[in-house]
Amino acid sequence: MNEFLDKLSKIRSGFLSRMRFLFLLDFVSIFSILYAIFIIFQVEYFLSKSSLSLPIPVRFIPPILAFIIAIIVASLLHKKDKKININLLIEKKYDELKEKLRTAYDNRDETNEIVDSLKDNVSSALTNVSSSHLLSKGAIISKILIAVIFIAGVAVISSNPSQYQIPPETIANNFKNITGIGGTANETTLLPIGQIQGPPTAGTSGNGQIIGHPKIASLQGKNIDLTLFSGQGAGFTPTAPSQQQGMFIPSTSYPVDVVGSNVSDGGYSILMQKSEADKTLIQDYAISRS
Repeated sequence: MNEFLDKLSKIRSGFLSRMRFLFLLDFVSIFSILYAIFIIFQVEYFLSKSSLSLPIPVRFIPPILAFIIAIIVASLLHKKDKKININLLIEKKYDELKEKLRTAYDNRDETNEIVDSLKDNVSSALTNVSSSHLLSKGAIISKILIAVIFIAGVAVISSNPSQYQIPPETIANNFKNITGIGGTANETTLLPIGQIQGPPTAGTSGNGQIIGHPKIASLQGKNIDLTLFSGQGAGFTPTAPSQQQGMFIPSTSYPVDVVGSNVSDGGYSILMQKSEADKTLIQDYAISRS
């Protein structure tokens, strides 16, 4: 194997080692965050109250769950680490190897005077290349600080969890308010007003149903008088018509005229005793005068 390939392999191994270190820092940070959240929200308490049959004690579930999730998330963040092109990173950091390293690597199986000279030059330049320079020092330092902060935070919370835990009742009520399951936040309860005992009827006792006792209704802030004016009491019940009530007594069919209206009953009787010709004459005279 060419000498420059050996050096390139060592640089790549050192780079991947540092990427594994970043993977560890990300894992620790994520695990610390999740475990602190599980402690604050008392996941262990809710698991103990659930009907799930767990193969291990409940107290081990939160850390194991946080561990599994942290592994998955960190793996997703670093799944492309092994696919990183080391040659491009080296050429980006070291201008003297720009394009030369890739040319030598592409012709690593070739052997001639020109290619061998290029490989020797690349091998000499790789001596000054350090895998630690391929990564940003600021990114590494920031990840270390974040991991330390999260570790310290979860240590403080786990040492005195009761001071930071949210009461289970508060969590349950908030969950019900958000989801509307089993709570009253999204429910509307319709309560009947008064006692319902069949259809409302109108009566004189005023039993508080829809017809009878209530006399004032409120509509848009204004009181409306609903008093029922009837014959007796608070309501009226229609009855069959009576033959004795409201009987109409017709008057005489003889037309009322001026003469007839100014005479007494006796004079009217005398008038009725006149002949038909006299009655006609008197009627015509009264009509002409009216």
